[in-house]
Amino acid sequence: MSYGNASRLADHVVSEAPCRSFHFSRPNSSAYWFNLMWIRGKLILTGDGCDMTFTHHQACSSFDAAIKWASESEMDYLLRKADQREEYDADATLQAIIQWANAPVIEALNGGVDERYVQYVEDGRKKYRTVRTPRRDGYRHLYQEYRRAVAAGMQDDFLDNVEVEDPRPITCRETRPEWLDMAHPVFSDFYDFNQCWMRWLRLWMDTLGSDWDPRSSVFTPAMVATHDGRWRIKDELQRRLDEPGSRGLDCIFEGSVDCVYSWTHAQKYQFEAIQFACRQIIAAGLVDMTVKVP
Repeated sequence: MSYGNASRLADHVVSEAPCRSFHFSRPNSSAYWFNLMWIRGKLILTGDGCDMTFTHHQACSSFDAAIKWASESEMDYLLRKADQREEYDADATLQAIIQWANAPVIEALNGGVDERYVQYVEDGRKKYRTVRTPRRDGYRHLYQEYRRAVAAGMQDDFLDNVEVEDPRPITCRETRPEWLDMAHPVFSDFYDFNQCWMRWLRLWMDTLGSDWDPRSSVFTPAMVATHDGRWRIKDELQRRLDEPGSRGLDCIFEGSVDCVYSWTHAQKYQFEAIQFACRQIIAAGLVDMTVKVP
């Protein structure tokens, strides 16, 4: 059966192409075996859990250059030369959301951080590094000062009300405005809280608080100030992030937190396999390391 390509192939002649192939395995075991083969323009990894082709027509133009190139390349660069892409990482995305929500709470308790750029000289070139200096403006520092005042018998002269300044509690108001539309309750009208909890409260609204009714005590906004409450929200976040199409979180939608994409375990293994193979070939003295990679 012809598909109309005969005229294109009519003048082709067969010749043996340069190729080098190497086998790697454990003695007396077939587990995790793989082969690495070089042909002009490509390195091909095949075997147990390893099927990937790395393409770079210039760097892989010769065997020596190809092995040297792959042995020295970084993971992101090399995997992209195999036409690989990072995959959505639900666990890493969850951790990014939790860090985003925790940041203002931690700052309220432990104080903020001032950043400044400091110039330095390296190899005759001016460079800059970021210097971070912790500030003593958190509740922890205020409480330490209060304890020292108590120890010195000077608590009556202490200007700040330590209980009022404590950012941790979320308290229910004794009186609630009667004019509020109960069909669209706003937790700020029913609870007093430090603004450091706003990010956690937004996560609560996106998850367990989405159907909150202020007349009910189930999953109230105050739960974000408890360890158990935050774990309940975290579990719900994890369920949503694990399910495709159910990541409807405002913090992601508005760009406050980005979805995290990472290399999979299999991709990392394949990268490690090709670099291990190349370095073993180099260690065996089979590569001219003086060659320049195009």
